[in-house]
Amino acid sequence: MPGLYALLAGVSAYPHLEGGSAPAPDAFGLGQLGASANTAASLFDWLRADFRHEGLPLVWCQLLLSPTAEEKAGLDARGLVHYAPADHATLVKAIQRWTGQVPSAPAAARQSRTLFFFSGHGVQSNWRALLLPSDYLDPDPGAPQLQNCISTRELQDWMEQSPVAEHLALIDACRNEFSPLASRGATANTCFPLLQAGTQVPRTAASLAATSPGTQAYQVPGQPHTLFGQAVLNAVRGAGGGDAQLEFRELVTAVRNDVNALLRAASQGQLEQAVRPRVEGDDALVVTELLAGPVPPPPVPVPGGLPRVGAARPRPDALAEALRASAERFDPALAVHDAIAFELLVQDFGEIHRRMGHEYASHLWREGVRAFGLDDGQPLGGGLVLQAVERDDPSSQVQVDLELPARAGGVLLVFEGAQYVQRERLAVALPTDANGPVPIRLSLQFGPALPGEPPRLLKLQARLGPSAHNPHYQYVWQLLREAELGSPRKAAERIDPERLRAAAQDAPNGQVALTAGLLLQASTGHADQLQAFPRSLLQRVPALPDAAVLWAAALRHALAAGKKKPFGESAPQAACVAALASLQQRGLPYFADSLELAERLLRQALRGPLKNGQDAPLRAVQQAIAQLYEVAQPDGQFPVLAGLPRPAALPGQGALTVPEMRALLGRR
Repeated sequence: MPGLYALLAGVSAYPHLEGGSAPAPDAFGLGQLGASANTAASLFDWLRADFRHEGLPLVWCQLLLSPTAEEKAGLDARGLVHYAPADHATLVKAIQRWTGQVPSAPAAARQSRTLFFFSGHGVQSNWRALLLPSDYLDPDPGAPQLQNCISTRELQDWMEQSPVAEHLALIDACRNEFSPLASRGATANTCFPLLQAGTQVPRTAASLAATSPGTQAYQVPGQPHTLFGQAVLNAVRGAGGGDAQLEFRELVTAVRNDVNALLRAASQGQLEQAVRPRVEGDDALVVTELLAGPVPPPPVPVPGGLPRVGAARPRPDALAEALRASAERFDPALAVHDAIAFELLVQDFGEIHRRMGHEYASHLWREGVRAFGLDDGQPLGGGLVLQAVERDDPSSQVQVDLELPARAGGVLLVFEGAQYVQRERLAVALPTDANGPVPIRLSLQFGPALPGEPPRLLKLQARLGPSAHNPHYQYVWQLLREAELGSPRKAAERIDPERLRAAAQDAPNGQVALTAGLLLQASTGHADQLQAFPRSLLQRVPALPDAAVLWAAALRHALAAGKKKPFGESAPQAACVAALASLQQRGLPYFADSLELAERLLRQALRGPLKNGQDAPLRAVQQAIAQLYEVAQPDGQFPVLAGLPRPAALPGQGALTVPEMRALLGRR
């Protein structure tokens, strides 16, 4: 029957990790948790007692828990005893039952929703975020099966292809790098069904993760819930003062604010947790209808612990609130907004220090930053310009606005040096326009990787940046900021086709801006609005791999909608396959969104009928993307490649070299 189908899992007790009842010989620094099982149980209590949404009854729910002894005593005391263990075999079976129970008939599927919640240990294996069941690292088989975990990418892929109208996933886990898996290029054993993409696609596939790739999510000893879990419970239990609907974008704002308020109180402002949403489709999903309730008193700080955060809160505009919080990370008195050419900057350490602040950031820019042509591998002769730098006082957060030189073929920006970069080398491939500069905003995070170590570059993100003189980039910058910090749906709906057309027709400088705008449309369920823009982009910039992916996506969507000759194309299926196969020659896409889109399109194409010889180039591209995922991180708009750890499948020793990184990107 139509309704809500839920799977909730909370893992606090890990027998085979440090402090467990049967620890593995090497637990890789992973230990016990104290609040995850109770967090999942509390969400279950809310779901069965207080969740409400007109026309969406709770039909089916599984609860899997691995509680500590203290948590179990509390669960027993409140009569919550009907739950399954959260070990790998049970979790896999539960996922298969859950995905098999959801309605498949179109009428029922259009009125249904899935809910997935996991709280426990999580790790990041380069591109892949993985969730660890309670029996992770079980040594009983003779050696721990590192792949006995759950992939959130598989979960996201299933949600995006299931015919159920609405999907919501809440992931309460760390995403810090886990070298034992990453160094093997390994991921989770597959447990989600592979679906054939059809004409009925979900209205919404939304997920909210407790933190970003490469970072930690926190629990505070003695508290009944995780920070993320407490913030989610605060939000869904109601804002007080009257009935209302809590939409997903409001949930994101409320949880983001609460998590960091709780964390600041617990850590005296020393820690930050970047809650990370992702939405495919419409982000106006109504999470729950809130019950009216009294406004609680303001929170009272508790020495040595977290304050109780009441449910009442105003609902600020998500974009305005996020922009304000982003700006507060930097000290305006330290900002430098006068431009300087990169080749002049590196010759003047005093000028570097004026902009970058502390020595660990300054020395990196003098000795460890290089730029190469992505197409030919040669050092850039000039044209790279630093427009502005903003930072905090200790230079732990540094934001750099660059302009890439006008050139065809892209730029590989490299940060390297074992004394300056935690993973010895980080590199990001950035797209360029042939006849005009492309603005890029870099976000750099510095600090010690372990206590007692000197600060180094820990994290690098790259996005298209603002532009004071190019209207195409400034327009797309505003859209992307709204999509990232506010509402992706609203940003996609605000896209003006005429503005995109102007960028498409601006041969001197607008093609990368057009690509970003089209990707925003495609990633928010507006693929039908791409029209023939991708073909125009592909004709104007034939070497741009993202254009080929967008053209394949437009053709695929038109075919799924039953159009026999979309855009006047006489053989659209063949054209779609040819566009994807062309990535062998063009190289892999620049944008993380188009890389993931290409992966989905390849899977769909390979499941369908193909003519003789068509599958070989598609599988070659698919393998190239899989290899890139082994060394790349998805944070930011463009994938960042890490020098270490070197995947076991790649020959050689030490950190990946610049030529090896270019080869992984499909440039030789």
